[in-house]
Amino acid sequence: MKRFFQIVAFVSSALAFAQKTELDSLREELINSNRDTTRVLLQLKIGFRYYQTSPDSLIKYTSQAMELAEELGYRRGLANGYNNLGTLAYARSEFDKALDNYNKFLEISRELNYVVGMNRAYNNIGIVNKLKGNYAEALKNYERSLAVKEQIGDMEGMGGTYNNMGLVYHEMGDYKKALDCYFQSIKIKEQIGREEAFATTYSNIGAIHKETGDYDLAMDYYQRAFKIDSALGKTLRVATMYLNIGSVYSEREEYEKALEYYEKSLETSAGLDNQILIGRLKNDIGTVYLEQKNYQQALSSFEEAYLIYEQIGHRIGSAQSKYLIGRVYLNLESYGDAIREGKESLKVAQELKVKKEISEAAQLLYESYRGVGNYQKAFEYSLLHKSYYDSVNSDTQAKEIAMYENRYELERISSENQMLSNQNELNQAEIEKNKLQIQRQNILIYGGLFVLLLALGLAYTGFAFYRSRKRSIDLLERKNQEILLQSKVLTEQADELIRANEEIKSINESLEETVRKRTARIQDQNEKLKEYAFSNAHLVRAPLARILGLADCLKDNGNLTEDQRKELNASLLSSAEELDQVIRKVSDVLGGEEEVR
Repeated sequence: MKRFFQIVAFVSSALAFAQKTELDSLREELINSNRDTTRVLLQLKIGFRYYQTSPDSLIKYTSQAMELAEELGYRRGLANGYNNLGTLAYARSEFDKALDNYNKFLEISRELNYVVGMNRAYNNIGIVNKLKGNYAEALKNYERSLAVKEQIGDMEGMGGTYNNMGLVYHEMGDYKKALDCYFQSIKIKEQIGREEAFATTYSNIGAIHKETGDYDLAMDYYQRAFKIDSALGKTLRVATMYLNIGSVYSEREEYEKALEYYEKSLETSAGLDNQILIGRLKNDIGTVYLEQKNYQQALSSFEEAYLIYEQIGHRIGSAQSKYLIGRVYLNLESYGDAIREGKESLKVAQELKVKKEISEAAQLLYESYRGVGNYQKAFEYSLLHKSYYDSVNSDTQAKEIAMYENRYELERISSENQMLSNQNELNQAEIEKNKLQIQRQNILIYGGLFVLLLALGLAYTGFAFYRSRKRSIDLLERKNQEILLQSKVLTEQADELIRANEEIKSINESLEETVRKRTARIQDQNEKLKEYAFSNAHLVRAPLARILGLADCLKDNGNLTEDQRKELNASLLSSAEELDQVIRKVSDVLGGEEEVR
């Protein structure tokens, strides 16, 4: 069992991861979208994904979508925004607010003749009215939804609507009509092959059998539903099935087992914030304590349930909690308190016209008035209790339910038998066809044997020829292999030669480039040498000749005056400086040149 719960947890985690991945993908798509109707639809879709996990995120995305829809004049987007807000209010059990938003959704859908929107609005309005105990309104809207689904051919939706209608008849105590709707739902789901959708209907049928005392059958249907919901990782549904299974154990007076399953339901539903489910759990847990005569804990649990139902406006739940609180006071012989609670429960039950709750409240008042000795009042409530109890729990109704279910099973078995009969006829025809084929095959086989013997003789001759031929072919193949090997070697050698030629060619090209560069350098140096020779022949000789002449003058004429000698020295110095400039110029021409290699 532990392993099974681990698998349930793993599936739930996997679905949560898949949902997160989908949300990430939608948010990325939203970032890249323009301010148009596509953006509105993306924001609505993201918002709706948050309705059970993050109400604030739903409001944020839905409000942004509705503002943009108003700006664009996109009425369908605005309508779907109201549907999102209605769904959030429904999840929070704010039923009046949910109805207000769903009615706005319906109004715009009618205006646009938006059939899908009308269908969804009718269905959602029906659900909320059923929870509020407005059964006539709930049925009216479900029938409208069913008509729309028939019009558009939505078979799966029709199955869901029949299931919802069955729930209304169930709460009204009309079990026959409820079962009729449930089995209609199953037939449709069988036609479209949606076996995973059976879980809800199985659970609802199990509830009827539990209330009529057939606990084994109730447990069977609950276990079927639990198996499907667990495989799909539907956390809220799994929590509800734990509660339902626990309630069967409670009816069987296996209280420890019942509390074990109620605890599992509380653990599984933690964080879902489903107040209706929590209210049911509190009432059922309190009922176990009541049966165990633990009145203080029972009273505390019932009062918690009542406060939850009052807060969310779930009137039938409030009536049930008041009745159960009255049962505690009755057991404590606090008859005045029991009568007060019973009257409050009966008032709401009569306003809602729910037979089961009227019967239970009347029984409580009958026992309470009898406890205080007011037998006239006790008798009046006894008659009221009996009239409603018989209509809900009479043997005749129980038999009708059993007969109805048996009739459904017989119809299903008859249908299966007819299908088997048709299949049998097809099989017989197939057998006759196969017999004719076998006869034809026998003729072919005998003829084939003769042909086979003849073929064997030919095959032997052919085989001998084949062996001889094969040896020749093998010899040729070996020679071909040798030739191919030699060819491969020659090819590799040729490739080596080609690579060597390429290398030589590359070296030659490199040498040519080197020779060209060196030739250019030599030519350039020759030009500079010519320029040097010119400079030496003309530019250097002139100042050098003047210097030599001036030196002779200074040397041979000892009788020169001081002024003449100064003038000759000045001329000598000027010619020396001129010679220095010429030499520097020649050095610049020849200098900085790389050595020619």
